[in-house]
Amino acid sequence: MPYGHHDHTDHDAHDHGAHDHAGHGAHDHGDHAASATRRALTWALALNGGFLIVEVVVGVLTNSLALLSDAGHMVGDVAALLVALAALSIASASASAQRSFGWVRAEVLGGFINALALLGICGWIFYEAIERMRHGPPDVPPIPILVVGTLGLLINLGSAWNLARGDRDNINIRGALAHMLADALGSVGAMCAAGFIWLGFPVADPIISILTALLILWGTYGLLRDSTRVLLQFAPAHFDASAVTQALSELEHVQDVHHVHAWSLDGQRVILTLHVVISDECEEQAMRQQAMELLSGSFDLDHVTMQIERPHEAGDQCACTALTRSVSAHGHHH
Repeated sequence: MPYGHHDHTDHDAHDHGAHDHAGHGAHDHGDHAASATRRALTWALALNGGFLIVEVVVGVLTNSLALLSDAGHMVGDVAALLVALAALSIASASASAQRSFGWVRAEVLGGFINALALLGICGWIFYEAIERMRHGPPDVPPIPILVVGTLGLLINLGSAWNLARGDRDNINIRGALAHMLADALGSVGAMCAAGFIWLGFPVADPIISILTALLILWGTYGLLRDSTRVLLQFAPAHFDASAVTQALSELEHVQDVHHVHAWSLDGQRVILTLHVVISDECEEQAMRQQAMELLSGSFDLDHVTMQIERPHEAGDQCACTALTRSVSAHGHHH
């Protein structure tokens, strides 16, 4: 069943209470956001793919190593955009019994691949710049570098602007946007290098390349951190699981809250599973409704799997540690 439409059943032989969840409404916001994101990525791919061809042709005709090197950066950008588009298409694929959330996490994987690609590009820039400083920068005419650098800046800023109009909370869009801004910095660096070469300082080319690579690394850190957090199923950075446990523990008739696990499939929405022990005299359905209203109203949670237990049932539970997994009917681990 799709992400956001849930129908869980008990996951062991004991009658520990039905799973409950908020957020049975349709998530139509995803359709419009996905369409805008796909359109922005398609335009960025078309513009950058066309410019890549121009840059390679001009680089070969003028024997400009600087332009051919920047074309290598553009190859990384085009590849990143292709990965982003592919991840978006996979993420929108229908869910099934074996893929209850569909391919939602494919977008995060796309963002992670983009971040790794940026790290690889930075490594290549550092290596090339050091080699040029060791052996002397190549003799290249500054005018072609300046013209193509200016054209590249306009194309990358236009692509970045178009992407920024899409779903900027989407980790996959952030990956593509980071590539566009990184290459825009590369274009600015190429223009500055052209100016210094014109003035008789060819060593400016590798020096500016190193500075650009450092800026790219700084921008890549956040994307790599956030995508890694999602892939490792850490709790989202903005979510305080201890606050949820405390709030539920303060409800009347709640004796214990345990097995609390929070993660996210897309870096945006939080998924929460937990066990709540209530006193024997408490009416289960009323407590379930009260707890769900608290989670939805105070913590904006719309995908919650809650297992209600009585004191004597809680004692029958197997010990749950970070390495103990209990599998629910829809296939996630908690």
